[in-house]
Amino acid sequence: MHPGLAGLLHFVRNDGNGVVNYGSINNLLFARWLNIVFADRLPTPDMRSPTVNVKWPNVNWHGTGIPGDTLPKDENREFPIRGLLLKKQSVILLLLCFSGHSANTEAADDAGELNYFQELPVVLSASRLYQPLSEAPNAMTVIDQKMIVDSGFRNIPDLFKLVPGMYVSYYKGSQAIVSYHGATDQFSRRMQVLIDGRSVYMSPNNTVDWANLPITIDDIERIEVIRGPAAASYGANSTQGVINIITNDAGAVDGKHAKYTRGNKGINDADARFGRRGETFDYRATLGYTADNGYDNLTSAPFQDHRLLNNSNDNNQARLMNYRGNYHPDGANSFDLQFGFNHDIQGVGFNDKNPTPATPTSTNGNPFHDLIANTSFVQLGWTRALENSSELSVRYYHIQEDQSEAFPVYLGGVYYPGPVAQTLSVGRDQLEVQHTLRTSESNRLVYGTNYQTNTVNGQSVMPPLSLALSSTSFTEDLQIFANDEWRITKRLLLNIGNMFERDAYGNKDMSPRVSLNFHVTPQNTFRTGISVAYRTPALAETNFPAIQPGALIIPSATATSPALIPEKMVSREVGYLGEFPDWDTTLDMRLFSDLLSNGIFPDPTTGIFVNGMSAEYHGFEATLKKSWNESGNLTVNFSHEFASSNAPALAAAGYSYMQPASSLVGGDKLAQSLPLNNVSLLYSRHLTGNYSFSTAYYYQSSLQPFDRGWIDFQPQQHRADLRIARSFEGAAGFKGNVALVVQNLFNQNYSEYIASNVFNQRAYVMTAINW
Repeated sequence: MHPGLAGLLHFVRNDGNGVVNYGSINNLLFARWLNIVFADRLPTPDMRSPTVNVKWPNVNWHGTGIPGDTLPKDENREFPIRGLLLKKQSVILLLLCFSGHSANTEAADDAGELNYFQELPVVLSASRLYQPLSEAPNAMTVIDQKMIVDSGFRNIPDLFKLVPGMYVSYYKGSQAIVSYHGATDQFSRRMQVLIDGRSVYMSPNNTVDWANLPITIDDIERIEVIRGPAAASYGANSTQGVINIITNDAGAVDGKHAKYTRGNKGINDADARFGRRGETFDYRATLGYTADNGYDNLTSAPFQDHRLLNNSNDNNQARLMNYRGNYHPDGANSFDLQFGFNHDIQGVGFNDKNPTPATPTSTNGNPFHDLIANTSFVQLGWTRALENSSELSVRYYHIQEDQSEAFPVYLGGVYYPGPVAQTLSVGRDQLEVQHTLRTSESNRLVYGTNYQTNTVNGQSVMPPLSLALSSTSFTEDLQIFANDEWRITKRLLLNIGNMFERDAYGNKDMSPRVSLNFHVTPQNTFRTGISVAYRTPALAETNFPAIQPGALIIPSATATSPALIPEKMVSREVGYLGEFPDWDTTLDMRLFSDLLSNGIFPDPTTGIFVNGMSAEYHGFEATLKKSWNESGNLTVNFSHEFASSNAPALAAAGYSYMQPASSLVGGDKLAQSLPLNNVSLLYSRHLTGNYSFSTAYYYQSSLQPFDRGWIDFQPQQHRADLRIARSFEGAAGFKGNVALVVQNLFNQNYSEYIASNVFNQRAYVMTAINW
């Protein structure tokens, strides 16, 4: 054998239903210094290294791809990779230079023990390094294209019902709440959300406007969810976890695609996608339209509160486009361009505070009206493969969000038609540089820095009060990060990471993470880790306005809570990941303990936000996946968690916000906002002929949303969904499918975050064609 040529030979294979899995066998004939060969032009996370390069005698291939991703089910399709055509059913060699095995003699001699078919995906988000799931420093959930299709969901937030421990609900029909550790509040400020590495966690509320993202659910290649703090990789505001949405690569669409969805509740969606793969340039584009009426108005009053009747204004219409192009002139360089735009009209406001004969002097500063939102972005990326498996990447992006609303108000029972007019404009620019390298045969390192600016401009004109308010804010953030992966032995892997951050308010924090993965056998891995994360106060918290009509929060021109400091989370976890190839089954389990300190909450008596809440979260999560070859797949998620906090002590000290929603129930307000148990189940099966079906079941224990009154108590939820589909082929290369989706199949209606939002049965038909 060639001295020093030690590594793992990886390959991918199509399992027959469009999902590409990868395996690994020991082969000492291939050099560890090779980069990756290729993987059927698989879409890669734009976040890092979209290029795949091979240096081998007389060969210089260039492509894109990582193992474990999803391909269209097309047995005869060929995929060009720099002039090389490959049949999809052929065995595709994939050399991972970063497999990370120790090069010492003992590890090399024992490497044969690692010969097995690895059914787990490769992930990137946890450490910014490509790693098998069993070697990532955090617990993670991967939602691939097949799960997205099988779920039947139209809305991106609903996909996170497939993640253990995740809470998904709706404040309005188009305003989703996605959080980890229960119903924290309306804005869910502790979860970082990325799209191709671009943070959409936006000021001034430090939240995500899920209805105003310029992508469709069909643009998504996969989603990687980090369950637990990940500030070592992504800095402040990832104290609960990170959602990394990875869209289709520029070369993933070769042809044309059209889809139309029609159903009850005003469901009316349409999108068109087209793209082309070339020798040096690939591109894809999407045009989309979505619309629905949200929740029905109630016909009977919950808790005999008739104010909740006719209290839903949930209509939503969105028009969007996005484009992605990739230029790869040689085997070393890749240039990526993305841009997109979304125009959204959301129905907002409530009528429950309008004057009535029983309440003639009521004030309602947020009646029914429309909120108009526009979002645009541009993202540029350059990746260069260097010597010795090193890689340099540079990324810049700009996001612009503009929102406006105009509405009448009731003041003391008097109607003022002269509209209150509010506008909010948010701009973000970020530049990031990252270097990935192998420092030795047993060590990999990624380090880098990013600089970000945020500009917020708000205006509020209130004729009834003869007020005109405006504010402007400009902030800067600097992050320096590093993550190191050290393979101590063939069984023991150490991940160490840290992030230094100077946030918008001048706070300087370090967010370390240490994780140790122990391979008892190649199929059984234990992981233990500890990490620290911080959440920077939102502008809407430091500069909360004294008067806040409408749906938009226009920050005050001066700080109302200048003494706020970042929240702190310390997380400890023990995890297990098992593979049972004889049963085509994997099992992922996690025990965790998260400690929150300096928690931020409002003080109604002073009208400002303060630090002072502390809490402990403890729980258990598990995911079981079972496959029956080509015939069926099953995913079961379960979480059991509970919390305790100092909310009762704060309430006793006079902080009325920490009083439980009902004095009759009492207890810990924070603990009541967590569902004790969460279950999701997704089963799909391919039937004879061209038919397939999938069914899902979702269960959530009862809870009291953290910032809502007792009337918004959420009883336990049971929900079953069904999807039945038939694929077809037509003349001239036309292919497509028709699917019927029924949500809440058995009419087990349940209330969402707001009591007037009752989820009843929904049904729609999806028709898609490709040519």
